Amino acid sequence: MNSVKSTRSCRGAISVPAGLGRCIGLLCQVIALSLLVLCSGRAAMAATALRPTIVLIGGEKQGYYRTEQDYPDGILAIERLIKGASQLQALNPVVKVFPAGFPSDLSQIADADVVLLYFGLDYRGMTNPLDDPARRAAMERLMAKGAGLIALHQAFTVPDQSSKTPFGDWLGAVRYGLADRTTETAPVQISGTENPVANGLKTFSYLDEFYPTLIFSTTTKVTPILTAKVHIQTRNNVPVFEEPPAEHVIAWTAERPNGGRSFGFTGGHYLATFDQPDIRTALLNAILWTAKRDVPPGGATTSAVTMRHYGPSRVGPADTQLRVVLPRAEALTEIQPWGKLEWFASRALGNSGSMTTGIATISAGKANPLHRHPNCDEILHVLQGHIMNRVGDKEFEMGPGDTVTIPEGVLHNARNIGTDDAVLSIAYNSPDRVAIGE
Repeated sequence: MNSVKSTRSCRGAISVPAGLGRCIGLLCQVIALSLLVLCSGRAAMAATALRPTIVLIGGEKQGYYRTEQDYPDGILAIERLIKGASQLQALNPVVKVFPAGFPSDLSQIADADVVLLYFGLDYRGMTNPLDDPARRAAMERLMAKGAGLIALHQAFTVPDQSSKTPFGDWLGAVRYGLADRTTETAPVQISGTENPVANGLKTFSYLDEFYPTLIFSTTTKVTPILTAKVHIQTRNNVPVFEEPPAEHVIAWTAERPNGGRSFGFTGGHYLATFDQPDIRTALLNAILWTAKRDVPPGGATTSAVTMRHYGPSRVGPADTQLRVVLPRAEALTEIQPWGKLEWFASRALGNSGSMTTGIATISAGKANPLHRHPNCDEILHVLQGHIMNRVGDKEFEMGPGDTVTIPEGVLHNARNIGTDDAVLSIAYNSPDRVAIGE
């Protein structure tokens, strides 16, 4: 006879076989564990869903001196600001970086929570990158779903009123043509302190190129964040100098009817802009706000150091902590279909704030793809082997001891025309080498 175990309830005694009781207890444990796993899974999914995707899109340089309208390096500088911002890193963001322009595969930006644009007009044809219908359509889809938008310096400048890119609706403001501009050290005041993008900001002065004449939207809520007292020094590309200086909006937020948020800033002509503490804070605040995340009351901050190539007086304290020796075992090796790349110095490796060096090995009969570097020159020195090196529309046969200098932005590649591996020393005048087409 089976033993029984009695339990009591307010309705009286119920007899349950002992074996069945044990099974029920085990079943309860399994159910509880399943619920725990389910809840944990949902929590993990929720946490993943909360990760903002931040897309940074730069553009081609425009022939200015280095560090002026230097859009590829500017995008890399902004990426470093984000990586050094604890308030953003706590969100575990996905950061997609396209230093020299929109990706050819526009599906790569389709999941963006925030898109940051930092590029200029193509002066040869007076065109904005968003004059391209496919790019504009991709941005229209993001704006329709309420994604955030940040546009810096010339990114929101369109050739004229016939432009099909609705920056007035997306960003709350647009600039037509070359309009007015000024380059000067200007006192900057904080406006719109009720908006979180102004958190932690204080008055300051700094040198930049500003665009005083903006056309603001009448259908989108626009809040000025920064104003500067500036002179107008150029109008329609003709030099002028207007006294007295007047207050003009240089940074603002916009709240679109569908809930999307935007931030615009006319400064950013110089890379040094991204070394200004209050500009850094405003930009990081704007990324958080347009991503619909909380902005800390004191504003977001970053540990990113200043640009080393601005000279010794601008070297941040962390730059003095660059490692001196990189052991061979810690060099970065990238295996390629045509051979390999080995990197010995760069910002990413932590041992240079001014250049990138390495060795390229090209297998016999192979060639690396035709590519270009939008943010640096390259010097290539043949250590071993026999190559045909293309630079632009010319080819140069090279052997051991030969050196070639490849200017920034010029298409080039190397083809091994020998019977042994070709070994090439390569060096770049940027610690953040960017390659397009590689």
